Amino acid sequence: MDQKNLMSFVVLAEELQFSRAAIRLHITQSALSQQIARLEKELGVVLFERTKRSVRLSECGHVFLPEAQKVIADMAKAAETARRAARGQVGKIAVAYVDAAPFSLLSPVVMQFRKSFPDVEMVLHEMTSAEQFDALQNDRIDIGLLRPIYEVEWMRSLTLLQEPYVVAMHKEHELAAQNEVHIRALIQEKFLFTSKEKAKYIYSNWDAIFARHGMSPIVVQEVNQLHAMLSLVGAGMGMAFLPLSVAQNNNHGVVYRPIMGIDSPHALLNVAWRDGRNNTLVSHFVHTARQVSARVKREKELLTAR
Repeated sequence: MDQKNLMSFVVLAEELQFSRAAIRLHITQSALSQQIARLEKELGVVLFERTKRSVRLSECGHVFLPEAQKVIADMAKAAETARRAARGQVGKIAVAYVDAAPFSLLSPVVMQFRKSFPDVEMVLHEMTSAEQFDALQNDRIDIGLLRPIYEVEWMRSLTLLQEPYVVAMHKEHELAAQNEVHIRALIQEKFLFTSKEKAKYIYSNWDAIFARHGMSPIVVQEVNQLHAMLSLVGAGMGMAFLPLSVAQNNNHGVVYRPIMGIDSPHALLNVAWRDGRNNTLVSHFVHTARQVSARVKREKELLTAR
């Protein structure tokens, strides 16, 4: 059914005068008559009863009018939805994050994105960096908040957060009394690590340091959930190397100390996405993440300067 013919019917039904309806539609009366005739022929019914002096809706026209108005409204809504989708104002975006992200940027980034784009459905997944890489490659997610363990041509990324590692320990550990802990003081300590597969990034940061100081950390337990790791550190089961942002969220009886005697590696949190995709929603999310990251950095610098 032709949209122009349908619109002409609705306007004429509202005006009940060919001249006024033609003016509203910006067409001639002759063109309007032809469109109404084509619509009536297509439907096989008479929509208007015409005389030389008046135009009125037929019984069929009265029944057809609300349906036609609904179709016109639905088409207008669909067109506006398409335009909003092109602007990245509606749609769905899948975002994955590493388990340390909720301690730093995840919450403010998600909050700002939802505030800016309230009609976009956001689906969040907790994944390791390796899992996110695979999910990005296979289009299961649109955005990854991950550690930079891979560099490939099809993936774009930028660093949102760079923070030093600290060593986490039970609050009654003998080293907890020190403001800083020397790396050599940790040689005989027991550690909690995530599994080798999950901990590729942290091992890549620390393996060379361990080797340089003749260390091989004694791993007493592999723990893949950060909250569980903090609970076990708080239970005195061992130590852990964690990003500084985790230290600002302590409710497990754990203390965190800077590490001396090394050029401490930094934990990087990147936002990553597939290159070459004309996805406005992805662009909006990356832009939001960059804005929030810059704001958080400025706020920390102001606090440090005081």
